[in-house]
Amino acid sequence: MFFQPERQLALTDSLFLAQGDMYFSHMQTLTISVNMVGVMGKGLAARAKYQFPDVYVSYQDLCKRKTLQIGRPALVKRESSLADQLSEVPVETDYGTWFLLFATKRHWKEDSKIEYIVSGLDWLKQNYKSLGITSLALPALGCGLGNLDWKAVGPLMCSVVKDFDIKVCIYLPTEKPVEAKYLTPEYLLGR
Repeated sequence: MFFQPERQLALTDSLFLAQGDMYFSHMQTLTISVNMVGVMGKGLAARAKYQFPDVYVSYQDLCKRKTLQIGRPALVKRESSLADQLSEVPVETDYGTWFLLFATKRHWKEDSKIEYIVSGLDWLKQNYKSLGITSLALPALGCGLGNLDWKAVGPLMCSVVKDFDIKVCIYLPTEKPVEAKYLTPEYLLGR
C-alpha cells in the first residue's frame, strides 16, 4: 500500500493518470525526460542516474555517439526488475524494468519544447510494439523542470497514447499541482 499511487484516475480501459512515484508503477517501461548532452542532474533523471547507474552509462554512451535524438527516444532494456532491486528478498517477476530515454530538450539549461514531445510521441506510437514494450509509465513530459504547462502537454500526450493497445499510465507533475478540471476525459480526450 505504501508504494501505490496517491491517486489514480482511469481515462479509458488502458489509459490512467496517477499522482505518485513513477518508479513504483510496476510497469515494464519507465520513461525519463532527458537532454541530449548526457547530464542527468535533477528530477527523475537524477534519480535514475543514482538508482540505476547502468542506465546512466547507457544514456551517456547514446549521447556521445549521437544516437539519442529529438523525435527518437532510446530504449534501455534491463534484465532485472525494479522490484528485484528494491526488495531484500528475491522477487519473482516475468519482466525486467526498461527505461525509455525521451529527449525533451537539447541542453539541460534550456526549456523543453512541445514540438520535441510531439515528434517523440509520434515515433513512440509507430514503434512501441516492435520494441516489445508491454506497459508504459510516462511522466508529464516537460512539465517539471522543462517549464511546459500540463494544460498543453496533457491533452497532447493523451491524444497519442489513448490508442496504444497496452496499459499506459501518465504521472502528473509534482512541481505544480494540476486543477481537477484539467484531469477529466472531456478535457484530455476531447470527449
